[in-house]
Amino acid sequence: MSLNLTKRLIAAVVLYPLCTVLSSSAIYAAVDGPKVHWDWSMWGNKRALSAHLETMAEVVAKETDGNFTIKIHYGGALSPAKENLDNVKLGSIQGALACAPYTPGKLPGSMVLSLPFLPIFNFEQMQRVHDAVYAHPFIQKEFKKWRAKVIMTSLVPPYEMMGVGEPPTNILTDWEGKRVRALGGMGEALKQVGATPTSMPAPEVYTSLERGLVDGVTFPNTYAFAAYRLHEISNWRTTNMSLGGLACPVVVNSKAWDALPDQYQKLIMDSVPTALSAQAAAYKAADDKNIPLFKEKKIVAITYPMEDRDKFVEKAGKPVWDEWVKEASGKRIPAQELLDLVLKAAR
Repeated sequence: MSLNLTKRLIAAVVLYPLCTVLSSSAIYAAVDGPKVHWDWSMWGNKRALSAHLETMAEVVAKETDGNFTIKIHYGGALSPAKENLDNVKLGSIQGALACAPYTPGKLPGSMVLSLPFLPIFNFEQMQRVHDAVYAHPFIQKEFKKWRAKVIMTSLVPPYEMMGVGEPPTNILTDWEGKRVRALGGMGEALKQVGATPTSMPAPEVYTSLERGLVDGVTFPNTYAFAAYRLHEISNWRTTNMSLGGLACPVVVNSKAWDALPDQYQKLIMDSVPTALSAQAAAYKAADDKNIPLFKEKKIVAITYPMEDRDKFVEKAGKPVWDEWVKEASGKRIPAQELLDLVLKAAR
């Protein structure tokens, strides 16, 4: 597994849009149809993670001459992050991001994408892996229970840690006793080196870190740290833990989707490459801004020796995979099949 994920992701940000992004006028023809308005829920503020939502909304409005509009509601105004699936099921919102680790009991099979140290090294590969998992019959049934249809994944950079207190400069020993916000398999991995993980939605992390309820917070590097202002209260950050990623697909209410005219459905699906390319480019722009900002704030950047990180991965990676497969299989989830699918798609 490569240790230089950040550089490879940045390379993917540069190359992937060149392959997929054309002007919307070159991809889409004007689409006629009835007046339709959708409301989508998003927690937090507008940021790189929401760039694909904003781009898709812009495309459908432009290509239908304003007949089909999607409004992104931020700050959890329509639905708290943990209740997005519930409200999509109810039809009170037409779309949202559904992050399985926020509510692991709702999408237990999808948790395979939150295992630590999966061999995913760039955004194009990430999209391929996620699309393969979301096409699996078990996963489709999982979303169907919530009357939800996945229309695209979200590209999320690898997770790093930012926090307060004594910097954990030794990856194998300095996590002992630290309380950390770490989701899914990433939290299980950190348990292996003595940390105590807790799961909480992103909007709660600033207050938890500020009040000393946690010592460190895992987030996609670097946009999320800045988006939630953690750099304002932190004194250290890691640069190459690369714990894993987070799968937060964009889902829509299946009844609302079925009610769309065919040409609107096609327009949405045709806009996916443009939307994801915009998201990748937004991460690149965020890194260009945030890394100098973190230096200016004198946040200690911790880069672990490769040999130590290899030992960390060996200790905290595959054992977590094996435990997840064992536990999920006991719940009649085709866990080994899903993990094998991830590894095959990654290759």
